[in-house]
Amino acid sequence: MTTQTAAGSQPAAGTLHVSALQINGITMAPIEHNDQRVMSLTMIDQVHQRPDGTAGRNFRENRGRLVAGEDFFEIDQPDEIRRLGFSRPQGGVPAMVLLLTETGYSMLVKSFTDDLAWHVQRQLVKSYFTKPAPVLDPLAGLPPEHRALVALMCDNASIKARQVEQAQVQAEQATALTMVDQRVSDMADSMLLLARPAGAESIVHIRARINRLYGLPARIVDEVLRQSPMAPKPAGMVKNAREEAQGASYAVFWTKDVSAVFSRFVNECKHVTVTQATHPYITGRFKLVAAGRYA
Repeated sequence: MTTQTAAGSQPAAGTLHVSALQINGITMAPIEHNDQRVMSLTMIDQVHQRPDGTAGRNFRENRGRLVAGEDFFEIDQPDEIRRLGFSRPQGGVPAMVLLLTETGYSMLVKSFTDDLAWHVQRQLVKSYFTKPAPVLDPLAGLPPEHRALVALMCDNASIKARQVEQAQVQAEQATALTMVDQRVSDMADSMLLLARPAGAESIVHIRARINRLYGLPARIVDEVLRQSPMAPKPAGMVKNAREEAQGASYAVFWTKDVSAVFSRFVNECKHVTVTQATHPYITGRFKLVAAGRYA
């Protein structure tokens, strides 16, 4: 449907700044003049589904009873007509535009007594002529220094909330670290493996593989494997056979478990830039790129 306007003219694009309304199935873009909403005679005919010229005839017959500037406005200044958004289909603007206020409209349609007329009048009074209340700034009445103080208080409250959230994350990380330490301690009591099992990999290999897949730095890989709640269970402890290791051992993890953990971790990350991301289990930003980019 099209927006209804004054007879012989239509609003120019971009001149109306209020949302269109649906009245009796007709799309109407409210027109405002002298800080109040007004209607053209053509709009009245169309929304009431009356023959063209019906509202104009009623206006001429009752003009003596209507008050100019209160019930209606006759706009004959081209600049004002153009500002309101009216133009002729053949170009230019009409010589005069007649606009009715809410009181003028109500008086003009007194002779419209059918059920549809009553329905339309109710919709127009409630939706068209009633302008939405402006959104007021609750701080508008405060002096500048008080407004600045309120803004500072809001900023401080936001910072405190972030600090509480970060403390909770750190507490969760500490709990997870304790759990990992306990698992490692339990494994230390078991027999050491003399060789790395097939399908398992050391932290050194994991760092390199995950970096190729996701661009994650070694620090993040270590935190996920050793300090996060999603850390996989080690496949075992392998004795380092090199002489310089002096009998030390290292943990190995099942490759499939590690892949599943980092797939989940990456899916839970939130990108803040193209290559930087965050995760609830990690403090601060870290590098993260699309899977396979470095493969």
